[in-house]
Amino acid sequence: MRPTKYVSRRRPRRSCRAKLLKPPCSRITRPRVKQGRPSRTILPGATHCFTEHTYVGAETSSSTSALPAQDTSSLSLYTYGIVNRGKNPALVQIQISPNAVDYAVDSQEVIAGGQTKALVPQRFLRYTRLAIQSVEPDQPTRLDVYFQAQRMP
Repeated sequence: MRPTKYVSRRRPRRSCRAKLLKPPCSRITRPRVKQGRPSRTILPGATHCFTEHTYVGAETSSSTSALPAQDTSSLSLYTYGIVNRGKNPALVQIQISPNAVDYAVDSQEVIAGGQTKALVPQRFLRYTRLAIQSVEPDQPTRLDVYFQAQRMP
């Protein structure tokens, strides 16, 4: 006769604090903004959270205009992909802020017509946004901007 083996089938208890600190990363989400209308695509089964915000056809002008700010406080890695669809160059700035009101320029780059670049902030503050402007006055261009980020569990 074999000795009886007792196995606990109870799951270990987690404190409420542990539940609050663990990000809800059970699926991939991709919010998209095209022509002012947001939509969300949910893909099942992910080991990390992926988020994408798309701004298609952003028009530059002689004055600086900012795209919507992103709350990057809980993200592990994030990048702006910029595609210049026009012929004229564009000045692109990554701006960071502690309060979504006061922004500082983190880095800037000129993107020539037809060129694609990936920009990553060098410093961290809670909010990040992209500001765009035409290099030459009266020579606007169109940009497609992709903000892509992931959060590791």
